[in-house]
Amino acid sequence: MWGLHLKKRGRWWHYYRAVPERCRDVDDRRLICFSLRTTDFTQAKLLAAQVSSDLERDWQRSIENGKSLASINHAERYGAAVAVQMERALKPKTASELTDTDLLERLRLLLGQPASPGEQKAVLGLVEPPKLSMMDAFERFWSHIEDERNGLSHDQARVKRNGYLKALSNFKEAVGDVAMYAVERHHAMAFRTWWLKHLKERGLKPHTGNKDINALRRMISTNFDIDGVETPNPFARIKLKDEVQVPRSPLSSEQIRSLVAPDALRKLAPEFQCLFRLLVNTGMRPVEAIGLELSDIMLDHEVPHVHVRKNAVRGLKTDHSERLLPLLGVSLQAAEQLVAAGGWGKQSGKNMYATSVINKAMRESSIALDKRQSLYSLRHWFQDQLTKRDVVDRAQAQLMGHKFQRPKYGYGKDLAELSDIIAPFAIEAP
Repeated sequence: MWGLHLKKRGRWWHYYRAVPERCRDVDDRRLICFSLRTTDFTQAKLLAAQVSSDLERDWQRSIENGKSLASINHAERYGAAVAVQMERALKPKTASELTDTDLLERLRLLLGQPASPGEQKAVLGLVEPPKLSMMDAFERFWSHIEDERNGLSHDQARVKRNGYLKALSNFKEAVGDVAMYAVERHHAMAFRTWWLKHLKERGLKPHTGNKDINALRRMISTNFDIDGVETPNPFARIKLKDEVQVPRSPLSSEQIRSLVAPDALRKLAPEFQCLFRLLVNTGMRPVEAIGLELSDIMLDHEVPHVHVRKNAVRGLKTDHSERLLPLLGVSLQAAEQLVAAGGWGKQSGKNMYATSVINKAMRESSIALDKRQSLYSLRHWFQDQLTKRDVVDRAQAQLMGHKFQRPKYGYGKDLAELSDIIAPFAIEAP
């Protein structure tokens, strides 16, 4: 008796399966058939079961994500064709793009260099560009920039990904479901017009629309690079005219003292109150502070301090961001509370959420009413205190985690010296 999806041809067992009707949108094959490379029936049954399981998983995942397996196959096929052309020092082109001179040159090349039928088709540009959906194109782009996400926390990577997905959703709403290689200049201009309308209707700023436009431009540009395509990007030069960005405004020392008072931010969860206080006298970026692990907090040192460094929770913005920061006043108190609580718990690394919640609480406190003031304003206040006291540039860069513009020799100031710089303006615990 033959097993499910098994047929015997000669001595060898083969896997045979028709693609289910429900999966035709994500897999353009009608019949899947290949040798399992075994003559043993028991082993063939096990292999076929595994193949069926993998297929069902891939089909279901593709259906849920709206991601076409057929498009992926086309993309791989086209990528291989581009590679064949480039190996022969040819500019990647499709048959429709070849001039008579190009065609003669490629025919002569094939006459002089034996090639397989597949390579011949590639050289002559007979492999068409992939019919990637915009979602397929995004998934390929997202995999391609994996190295950029290595230094991001899970929260940062999630926000970055959601930004691209929002742009894709808005584009689909504006112009419809268009395949990536079918996107033309008029689609991009229609998207720009759609955003102009939404800016007026929702009272949004051009920067919001430009984030979508920039996301789609980069995604398409990267896919063009992957495929060796030199087609002009349809989203080039269509930015909305942006308004002058209003800089953040630092908090005043009086405002900070009011905000660290016991009842000022009482609506906040204890861990977020702790985060606010931890930032006050350290000048850390919020993402650096909420990404601290317990091993980064040194309370039993002669000078209590935190070590801002790459860890399992998050990376760093730049190489210059790694630094040692003394803990004084309310920030020392906050660090002690954090260690006693066993760390950030579920909030670890959730910078975007924490910032949003704290910013809302600051506005509701009636202490920080300036719209330009936010949690990040603590960092601006810290920088202002250093500047007002004429702290030397290198020490400022060391505390802020900035690049020092002149050649760097030695290790800079030690913790005791850095503590002495901060002490005169440190906000004390109430």
